[in-house]
Amino acid sequence: MGTGPAGLSIAEAVAEAELPVLAVCMTGARQDLARRRLRKTLAMRVALGELTQREADAIDERVIFTRDLARVRGCDLVIESAVGDHKSRRAVLATIESTISRATVVASNVARPDLARMAEVLERKDQFIGLRFFHPATHTPLVEVMPLPETAPGARYACETFCRWLHKTPVEHVEGEVAPVLGRKVAAV
Repeated sequence: MGTGPAGLSIAEAVAEAELPVLAVCMTGARQDLARRRLRKTLAMRVALGELTQREADAIDERVIFTRDLARVRGCDLVIESAVGDHKSRRAVLATIESTISRATVVASNVARPDLARMAEVLERKDQFIGLRFFHPATHTPLVEVMPLPETAPGARYACETFCRWLHKTPVEHVEGEVAPVLGRKVAAV
């Protein structure tokens, strides 16, 4: 959910790990813009020698852009990374929850201080977790995994496994800004 810079970077990282991605856009214009931005990023990575053209084409094909939120119904994991204020993002989370199956895990790419506030609109907090990808998700080896006290162990395990599938290291939230700073420093090495 969300095709701004962070959401699109997450979609690219997931597709690079050879997983299918359904990128939900809020407007039709955004959908076209998101596809163009993804292709531009992939072309830059090919020019830099990070990807072959074949790899870039495969990543592009794995990302399906849609405006139809109902298509997330069959997903195992939905990552909210919508652009906007907390009110609009909370509305997105409530809409996601009303659409998905009971077994679907919902993650939000939000900072820890905002996580509990985001969860207030959800009835199934046991399937909700913070999954904070550091930007750009394609190049940063860490993902901050932030379960709430209500988060079920299975939801947490699923997200940690998902991170490893992406060749990322899941790190637990550390009070303060330790993990974000570490994420930036590791990426800069």
